[in-house]
Amino acid sequence: MQCLRCQGLMVVNRMQESSSSDAVVGWRCLLCGESIDPGIEANRASTPPSVRTRARVPGSPMARSKKGSV
Repeated sequence: MQCLRCQGLMVVNRMQESSSSDAVVGWRCLLCGESIDPGIEANRASTPPSVRTRARVPGSPMARSKKGSV
């Protein structure tokens, strides 16, 4: 399998919490360390990536008020 982040080699990885006997099988990239398991994939599929920007829209009141002051 190829890593979606860096196109490196993904290998099977067995992950287990120390307090539990349950184990999850996932994938880990040998180059960048990206880990993917069924829980991560489900969370990424259910929530769209947030796009947050502080850029001002040209022509907005805040953008116009800052133009002349310096």
